[in-house]
Parts: sequence; structure tokens; C-alpha cells
Amino acid sequence: MKKSFFVLNACFLLMILASTAFAGGVVNKTNWSAEYIRTVNRNAATDYADIVFYNPAGTVFMDPGAYVNLSAHYFPKLYQDQITTGPFAGRYKSDEPSIVPGLFTMYTDNRWALFLGASNVLGGGKVKFDDGSLTTVAIGAQYMDGVNAALAGAGVPEAARYHTIKSQKMEGEQMGPGIMIGGAYKIGDEISLSAGVRYITALKEAKGTVTIGTLGPAIPGVNFDRTGNVDYEMDAQGIGGVFGINYSACNTTTLAARYETRTKLNYKHDIKTDDLGILASRGIIDGMKQREDHPATLGLGISQRLSPELRVETNLTWYFNKDADWAGAERFFGDGYDLGLALEYNFTEQLLGSVGYLYTYSGMKSRYANDITINLPENPNMDSHTFVFGGAFKMTPALDFNAGLGGVFYDDDDITLAGIGDVTYKKTIYFGAFGVQYKFM
Repeated sequence: MKKSFFVLNACFLLMILASTAFAGGVVNKTNWSAEYIRTVNRNAATDYADIVFYNPAGTVFMDPGAYVNLSAHYFPKLYQDQITTGPFAGRYKSDEPSIVPGLFTMYTDNRWALFLGASNVLGGGKVKFDDGSLTTVAIGAQYMDGVNAALAGAGVPEAARYHTIKSQKMEGEQMGPGIMIGGAYKIGDEISLSAGVRYITALKEAKGTVTIGTLGPAIPGVNFDRTGNVDYEMDAQGIGGVFGINYSACNTTTLAARYETRTKLNYKHDIKTDDLGILASRGIIDGMKQREDHPATLGLGISQRLSPELRVETNLTWYFNKDADWAGAERFFGDGYDLGLALEYNFTEQLLGSVGYLYTYSGMKSRYANDITINLPENPNMDSHTFVFGGAFKMTPALDFNAGLGGVFYDDDDITLAGIGDVTYKKTIYFGAFGVQYKFM
């Protein structure tokens, strides 16, 4: 059973390392506001207070005043592992939704700005496989192999050994709220700089269960139903810096950059259940600590107003996965990135419409893509295409509303696993968001 111990341990560790919200890298998430949900490109924006997180140096180019901006996003996620051949053929899915909030406040007088923002910067929700997943199938199959080998050695006939997974379940959740405070200063009519400090508190939870049974004659005390359970969580806190620069010329062109330093996160384990010694067999004990950093990020953006009504923005956001410390798991990844384009059109002075596109490269190294101990099937790291649309409405000079809808379409991945069968990974996310901003006049 040693191999099954390894698979379960590795998969649980990577379940809580993997993230469930859509935009960003392996760990980093950037879906913070309704304005982002309707454009997926905000690195060079200078229009709403959510830029506290996206383009903090641009806050001094907003109209003077104090702002409060609040958003909520809803993600009815669908993740699927489909085994098409073999004894465990079937579809294993999670459709657990997530809700992600964002709050941004700022004050500017056009020369300097102060700001405070909070949103989720890693993880972003929950996966819940009520009928099991590819991971629990692999665990159950290898658990049976180990027990059956012992029974065979004891002379138990094959018909009375273990043949089926009677029940299985797996779920995991990861949240990482980040709170940032900082300021920006305009050093000329066209250039500004910003600096901020961000505090991250992260919580990761994972638990699963597999029960194996026999289809043959029951032998009391020999082939009874056997169940393996794991239930544990990890938490960590860390502080990092966020720095920005913004160049705006003639109210038509903006070039901006944001750099987030790596945030060191040293997670502490709280093991609640490990009845088969699965975690202990890998040296993971209650109270131990393990590094899983929040990688550094560079966000670049260019915004160009082509006419009084039409604005176009393109973004590149780079995730420095290779420089993070993930307790050795970083060697399975290269750097990742988001590359996108957005268009905004003002139909009237009050009504604006927008569309956006984003391509995400996860950074998963190809030679590890089909290894379920690295590329977790509950939430596989797959490249994706995101399409969004939405709009904004100015109710009064002080009150604005933003809303957006969209979908993330991940590239399917087909693999063959010995002892399990042919497997297809499927992952789709549809989402919506609504936000409101009030400016104190």
C-alpha cells in the first residue's frame, strides 16, 4: 500500500496548492472586481477605484475625491474527470459554486492618493466531488491491490478478495484574502509612482474518504468494508510589497506597470484525521510547517482612447512561479502568464459597454501534465481562453454600477492511466459579477 499512500499524500498537497477561481496563475488570482469581470484587462485603467489593486499608480489620475467600490462575483464552476474505459469507467464531477468579494477605497486630490483594498488573491473557493474523483479512484484501486496482496498471501481465495470501491468522496477549499494599504504620488503632469504593503492570510482545507468492499462471499473478520480517511488544514500569513508606475499623456494614452513581490507563506499543518497513517508515512505530522509562497507578479498594460467613445486596452500579467518556494513542487512549473485585450464603448455619457478576451498559460511543464500526483485531476492546470462582456451605468455623478458575464474554456486533456483506463479532464467556468461605486462629492 506504500504507493497508494504516496498518491493520496501528493494529491492532497496539490489539491490545496491548486486554485479554483479562474484568472491568474497556479497560485495567484486577479479576478478582484466587477470592472475586471467585464473586461479581464485592467492593468492600465484609470476610471474606477478597483485600480487600487490593478494600477495603483493610476489612482492620482482619477477625478479628485473619495471613493468606495464594492464588488461580488459568482462562479458556478464545473470540473469533470471522465474515465471512458476500464473497471472504473464513469464521470466524476464537482459543481460547487464560489463567491468572491472585493472592496476598494481611495482618496485623491490629483497630486497624491491614499488607498486601501481587500480581495481574494490566492485560491478562491471549493471543489466537492461527492461521488469521488480520479484521485479517489486511484487511491481505491491501489488500496485494493495492497490489501489483496496480503489476503492472497494468507490463502484467501480471489473471489473473496476486494473488487470494488463502494463509496468515495473528496473535497478541498482554499482562500487567501489580501489587504493592501498604500499611496501614490504624481511626480510630473504625466508620471506617477505608487507603493503599498499587502498582508495575506491563507487557509487551505482538504479531506477525502474511500471505502473498498468485496463482491464475493463475506468472511467475518477478513473482507469487511475498509475505509481510509484524511482530514486536515493548513494556514499561513505573510506580508509583501506592491509597487507601480503610470504614464498618462493627453488623456488618451496610458502605460502602466505593477510589481507584486513574492510573499513568503509558511503553512502550519493541523491534522484532524489520518486513520491509515497516510500523511505520517510521508513525514507530515501535526504542527509541522511547509513553505508555499505567493509568487511575484508583474502586470503591464497599455490603454489607448481611439475616439471619445472608444477605448482599447491590452494587458500582460506575468507570474514568477519558478522563483517561488513550493516545498519542491515549483520544479514542475515554469512561469505563467495572462495575455488579453479589451474594448470599451460609450453609447451615451451614462452607458458604457465592454468586451474582453484573455489567454492564460499555466506554466505546467508538459512532461508532468499527465502525472496525477502533480497535475491534480480535481483541478488540473490547463491553459484556457476567457471571453467576457458587460457594461457600466452612471446613475448619478456620484453613483456608478458595473456588471459582467463570461466564461472560461479550458483545453481538454486526454491521458491513459494503467489499471484505471482512458481519462479525459474537463474544466469549465461560467461567472457573473456586480459592483457599485460611490464617490463622495
